[in-house]
Amino acid sequence: MKKTGKIVVCALAMSLMFAGCGKSENATTAAASEQATSAATEAKTEAASEAGKEGEKIVGGWSKPDDMKVTDEIKNLMKKATEGLDGATYEPLLVLGTQVVAGTNYRILCAETKVVQDAKPEYAVVTLYADLEGNAKIEDVSDSGVEAVGLNKEQLAGGIEGAGPAMTDDAQKAFDGAVKTLVGADYKAIALLGTQVVAGKNYFILCESEYVTENSTMKYALMTVYAPLQGDPECSDIKDIATY
Repeated sequence: MKKTGKIVVCALAMSLMFAGCGKSENATTAAASEQATSAATEAKTEAASEAGKEGEKIVGGWSKPDDMKVTDEIKNLMKKATEGLDGATYEPLLVLGTQVVAGTNYRILCAETKVVQDAKPEYAVVTLYADLEGNAKIEDVSDSGVEAVGLNKEQLAGGIEGAGPAMTDDAQKAFDGAVKTLVGADYKAIALLGTQVVAGKNYFILCESEYVTENSTMKYALMTVYAPLQGDPECSDIKDIATY
């Protein structure tokens, strides 16, 4: 009986030992699995984050060029896009923005001249698409009905001289002084389109405007700023050109 009892005790001890080892191994395996899952999840999250950042860089929205001047490349693309186009001609004046897609979208301020008798050029914002093969087409035209005063030509009607597109110190000073008195909208000068000597000086300035209201939209506008020989500058006229 004693010998049998010893055998039973030993068997039970061995059984408990193996059970303990099994639990330890299972716990170690579970911990390793949990760590691997956590690392994989973290890696996926980081990859998704980087992909999101890269997507913002590639897709993104419109970006403003450092130089708004129209290059020969833009002129050639515009020429391709308007070949055979009836009803109006378009002279590109400034590149307002670019957008990378499967190719490039260009937002261009143009002087639009309708093919009718005695037509005067008016500002229009044209969206031009150029694909990766160099083909080009007009995607959209926003007519403004605003007479184009600045065509960057030596002398324009009414004594208006082409200027810019860079804002001069005098033009910026006059603009800053004039917008101080304006309420209901925020204005930012983009380009100087023309000047006119009067009893003082008129500055024709392309600006971005955003009305201080909920869900407001951004607009391009032509602002005329009058700087008298004496006294403070003032905004004498604002005309909306396009909404974007």
